[in-house]
Amino acid sequence: MDTDNPFRKNSKPWKFFEIANVDEEGFSDWIDIGILQEHGLGFGNGVDWARKSSSIGQKYNVVTKKISGRVVAIKLDGFNKKGRRFSQRINHNIDKKIKKKDCVVLGIHGNFIETDHKDGRKDDYGMHNRQSEDDFQPLHRNVNIAKREHCKECNTTNIRFDAKKLGYSHSQFKGSKEYTGSCIGCYWHDPFRFNEEISINFKKEK
Repeated sequence: MDTDNPFRKNSKPWKFFEIANVDEEGFSDWIDIGILQEHGLGFGNGVDWARKSSSIGQKYNVVTKKISGRVVAIKLDGFNKKGRRFSQRINHNIDKKIKKKDCVVLGIHGNFIETDHKDGRKDDYGMHNRQSEDDFQPLHRNVNIAKREHCKECNTTNIRFDAKKLGYSHSQFKGSKEYTGSCIGCYWHDPFRFNEEISINFKKEK
């Protein structure tokens, strides 16, 4: 486990957090129903202690896997944005700094660099509720247009961009193909980090 348990000790959310390997960005492993039951975390009707109105559902995006209508596994997919909306106006100093950098996709700089919100839905500034340089990235104008179109499609379908279309070996490096409340792990959220993550332990096949 990478982060401190934020829940009341020995409560069901606390017990789940202890076994789910939750990382600092709020993502966990899938935990199947057998393991949950061993720890006293089985479900009755619905998802009981893990529903959206629960303490864990208020803090994280809770995702369930069902077979024939029955929950068979559960995981966390990042922090719950709670419907927050932020001003799309970018802080002048942040905008100025970002535009001086190279495009994270093309590696070039110039007057055509734009400051892009990493979060394609522009409704999340990490956990700090204010703009930070880390929430933005430099993109060439044409790249930003492409990203905007893919984010628009995701917003409509709730299916995240599949990086395999660009020749990558993974569709996302974190989370699943469905948008469950977090953009983290999608290629367009942070192309530079995406390349770093999927290149870890890369070995060329002979």
